[in-house]
Amino acid sequence: MQLASSSSIVIRITTHQEDSLTVVAIDGQLTTADLGEIRRVRKSVQGDVALKLGGLSACAEEGIQVLRAWMDAGARLNSATPFLEIMLEKDQ
Repeated sequence: MQLASSSSIVIRITTHQEDSLTVVAIDGQLTTADLGEIRRVRKSVQGDVALKLGGLSACAEEGIQVLRAWMDAGARLNSATPFLEIMLEKDQ
C-alpha cells in the first residue's frame, strides 16, 4: 500500500493479484501532486492490469490523462464512478 499526501488530502493506492491480473485500486482524491506516485506504481506493475477506481472521489484533469494513457496501454477499467467512467471515455 502506498500513501501520498498533499496538504490534508490523502490518496491510497493498493495493488493485489487476482489470478494472472494485477488489480490497482486508487481511493481518495487524486491531485496533480499525486501523479508522480501513480506513474511510479504504473511502472512497477507487470502484465495485465485492472484499475479499480470506485473509491476515487475526485480526480484532477491531469490525473484523467494519466489514467487514460494507462488504459490505452492495455489496462482495463474494473470499477469507477459513473462520472469518472464518462471522463475516461471522453474523446476516445
